[in-house]
Parts: sequence; structure tokens; C-alpha cells
Amino acid sequence: MQKNNPNTIRYITILAGALCFVLPGLNTEIEILYTLSPWIWQACFLYYTRTIEKKRDWLLFALLFLISHEIRFVEFLGDTEQSFGLIAALLLVLLSAAAAIPFFLDWIFQKYTDRFLMVFVFPLARVGVERFIIGQQFNLSLTQFGNKWLIQSAAFLGDKFITFVVALIPSVIIFVILNEGNRKMLRYGIAVLSVFWLIVLLGGIRYLTGPRPEGAVSMAYASGPQKTYYENPSETDADYRENVSYLRRTTRQAAKKGAKLIAYAEEAFMADGKEVEDITRAARDCAKENDIYILICLDCTTEDGTAENKAVLISNAGEVLSEYLKTNLIPVIEDEYKAGDGVIPSNHITIDGREQIVSYTICYDATFSSYLLSMDPATTLFINPSWDWDRIDDLNYRMQGISAVESGVVLFKPTVDGWSIVTDPYGRVIYKESTLWGDYNQVHFAEVPGGSVTTVYQRIHKYTKWTWTLLVLAVLIWLCKIVIAEVRLRK
Repeated sequence: MQKNNPNTIRYITILAGALCFVLPGLNTEIEILYTLSPWIWQACFLYYTRTIEKKRDWLLFALLFLISHEIRFVEFLGDTEQSFGLIAALLLVLLSAAAAIPFFLDWIFQKYTDRFLMVFVFPLARVGVERFIIGQQFNLSLTQFGNKWLIQSAAFLGDKFITFVVALIPSVIIFVILNEGNRKMLRYGIAVLSVFWLIVLLGGIRYLTGPRPEGAVSMAYASGPQKTYYENPSETDADYRENVSYLRRTTRQAAKKGAKLIAYAEEAFMADGKEVEDITRAARDCAKENDIYILICLDCTTEDGTAENKAVLISNAGEVLSEYLKTNLIPVIEDEYKAGDGVIPSNHITIDGREQIVSYTICYDATFSSYLLSMDPATTLFINPSWDWDRIDDLNYRMQGISAVESGVVLFKPTVDGWSIVTDPYGRVIYKESTLWGDYNQVHFAEVPGGSVTTVYQRIHKYTKWTWTLLVLAVLIWLCKIVIAEVRLRK
């Protein structure tokens, strides 16, 4: 590979990479920043690391890479980072360092081999880092939610394939640039890019020709009285009387405007002991009186002292159809809660004479695409009540929207302090509204269709569960063989 590139170009390139990494966090409204930034910043950093000649060049990479990642991570954690102090600071450094692993592995491979296969090391390493270390919130796949043609591939090979593609293309482009004049490598590069454009084209055909769901039903959502109390400093939470008053007012208002279902945001109502049963009974009465389905969310403590993050679906006849406990709890923040059994409810309900199969989880649950794939494959409406915050409001709905494409379902994500969204099985946004700093007493309305698409990934994901892990292991084994062979040669 050519390594006689002027340092000025290299320095400008790595600075551009750091800037492109940070930019999306500065303005969450510009979707194109999320879509384009990972392609650019990865290419910039790869160009720099693949042209490193002296060890001291790693200092600049480490400095800019860590600083840019720290800025994004701190932006994401917000006040939480301050709350945990030194522990959070160390965690951020570890996450930033982990994100640099693919670049380091890529550099080692290109140092010992100039074969075209080495372009696959970086994307596979990135998939491995996302899978085992840095977590769902920093997946490259979520940045492509606005790239509707590309995200269709999730319906066939899952969201990890999107990460793989978004990391592979910059790897191929930089490889071709640094092997300028090598026609064989150029042909290989063109072949990979051709496959990429074919995937995008097929995704575009699927997106443009996929039927648009019909029979939209008016549904409502509200934040709940607990959020109102958080915004108005008080030493006490809403009591039973205030909870019931809020419940009656909002269900009545929703039904009056034609809503057939009202969903409350995560932890909308706080209750202890016997109050849990009393509020549920009040919700059943409200549902029956107003002929409306209710998905009520409770932050509650049972009579034996167990903390639960709970959702209950109630029919328009006042019957409890199912209950669900949040299963995937946020580490550290939700350690006091009892985790659910991991079974996603499936309910056959009739709205406006049309049968719907409704499944639901709670907030963080929906960031685990493999978990969502355990829901009833016949689901036509997936509801995920959430409680976001201003630093994550631009991430959560993207992750959940791509998971909905994987599962081929309509997504209804009612939230507080974030983006409430409705998408169809192809990722088309039907409704989107920010509740950040909104009137928490307000009832919001959205037209929500029913419908589903049977996806290939639904059928094969059980058999491909360990595919990415095996591929990452294969890369590590390959690395060991290359290094061992090189050491023997030098002897």
C-alpha cells in the first residue's frame, strides 16, 4: 500500500473524521447528518490509520478518536454521567477505547497482508464490538433509519448486516484509493461496491412497491401524572385520587375524539401495595365506560415490597387481557426492579370490526432486536411505551423503527420526553411528534394502521444467531495465523 501521502492531507482527513462523528449530536433534526456521518468518519479514520508509518502517529489518532467519542457519550448520558462521577468517566473511556479496536485490528492485518480479503476485517470487528461491548445505543445500523432503501436489508439479514455494510464500504473505498494503479484490487473493489448498490436497489424496490397499510385507527397516548410531578418539584408523587382523576380525564378526552385505544408512557402511574389493584380496577372501569382499550403503565411496588415496571392491556369491555413486566432492565439504573419472564404478550382484539393482534413491551426491551423476534409472528401492531430523555430522544425511535422492519410489524411508540412515532412494516414514518418539554397533561392522537409482513429474517434468525460471532472468531484465528507465520519468517 502507498504510504507516502503528505501529512497535511492525513491530518486534515482525521480532523474531518472527528468532526463528522460529533456533528449528529449537535443537531438531531437534520436526518442526513445521521445517515452520512458514519460513512465519512469511518473512511477518514481508516485513511489515517492505514497510512500510519510512525508509532507517534497513533497519539493523534488516540487523542481525536477518544475526544470525539467522549463528546458523543457524554452527550448521550447527560445528567446520568454526572450522577455516577468517576465510575461513569471510566466507563466512557473504556467504551471509547473499545470503539477503536476495529481500527487497530485493521491496521495489524494490513501491516501483514495486502490481500483484498483484509477489507472484511474492519466491518466484522465493528459488528463484534457492537455485539459484545459498546451496546445497542451506539450501533451503526440505527444511523441509517433515514436511509429507507438500505434498512430493508434488515428484513432479510437483520440489523447487524446494516452495521456490516456501513463499515465495509468505507473499508473498500480506502483500500482501493491506497492501491491506486492496481487493477486487480480495483476490480475487486468495484465488485463489492456493485453488490452494495444491488442491495440498495432491491431495498428501494421493496420500499417503493410494498403496500401501504390501510384501515388506520385513531389512537391516543398520554404521559401520565407521574411525569407532571417530576416537572413540578414536590416531595410526594401523585396519590391514588390524583392518579384516578388523571386516568378518567384522559380516557374520556381520548374517547370523545374518537380514539379506540389509549396508551400511557412508561411508568405513567406510581402506586404502592393495594393501590396497584385499585388503579387497575379504575382503569377497567374507565375502559368499559368509554368503550376504549387502555394500555396502562405502572411504576409500582407490590405488597411484598417488589418493585415492578409494569404494563397492563385492558379491553373496551373492562377485562384485563394481559400483563407484562419489563424484561430487559437498564443496568445500574433499574437494578431494583423485578425482571419479567421474557414472554411478549400477544392479544387478539377487535377494533372497528377489524381483528388486530397486539403485542407490547416496555422501552429498553425494544432495543434488543433478537428479543422482539420472539413475539408472535402474526403480530399486526407492536406497542412500546417508553420514557426517553432529551439526550436519547433521537436514538430510541431509530433503533425501534429498524427492529420493526426486521419483524415486519407496525410500530406504535408512545413516549414522554422524546419522539413518539408510528411506522409501517417497511419503516415508513406515518406519525412523529416530539413530547420533549411538552404539556404533560395533554392527550396526543395518532392514526395507527394494522398490518404485518412476513420477513425472511423472522424465519432464519434462530439458525443464524451465532453467525456473526463465528465470523468474528474466524477473523481472530486468521490474525493469529498471519502473525505466527510472520514471526517464523523473521526467524
